[in-house]
Amino acid sequence: MNLPRLTLVAVLSVAFVACGPAGPSFDPTGPCLADGQAEGAYPELEAAIPDSLRGQPPTRLDSGRSCSATNLGTLSGRGVTELRFAGGLWEIGDQSGVTVARFTAPGLASTWMAEFYEAGARAGRRTEDIEVTRPTVNGGPGWRLDTLNDESFQTIVVWPDDEPGAVWVVLAASGIREVTTREAHESVVVDAIAAVGP
Repeated sequence: MNLPRLTLVAVLSVAFVACGPAGPSFDPTGPCLADGQAEGAYPELEAAIPDSLRGQPPTRLDSGRSCSATNLGTLSGRGVTELRFAGGLWEIGDQSGVTVARFTAPGLASTWMAEFYEAGARAGRRTEDIEVTRPTVNGGPGWRLDTLNDESFQTIVVWPDDEPGAVWVVLAASGIREVTTREAHESVVVDAIAAVGP
């Protein structure tokens, strides 16, 4: 999912496995021959995304899938050949936003998604002070990455869904001129996780 207007480079630029908008070759049915995403591509996945965050509906909600080695990144090495996803984007400002996403694939583990995002963050040219922790999230084992990217606080939180092969991810970016403290950024992260629920 591209994040329009938001300067969410590096960490959040891979929020949806580098998928751009669906092109004419994207067909969500049948064999995965092209990466893509579109509103309503996978309604059952979109239905799992919270319909409200801080009392507001998502700015955009869509879904899609990735099957190319380029977009799957480290997941290819784990044997993932098709990754489906849905996500809602809430824009908080021109430089700030949060995405709540759910990923599914046969055998998908939350540790694999964590590995994917950490690789993306460490490859970023402007990411600084990357900190990885393993908090409890919604009562279960989670993974979290915090970094400062240019002038943006950025956080990724990953945890497993109760359904096998499904993983939740929250990605938050707060421009320091709009969300001026780490505490304010943290409250966005906490609220996004709470919106998913246990």
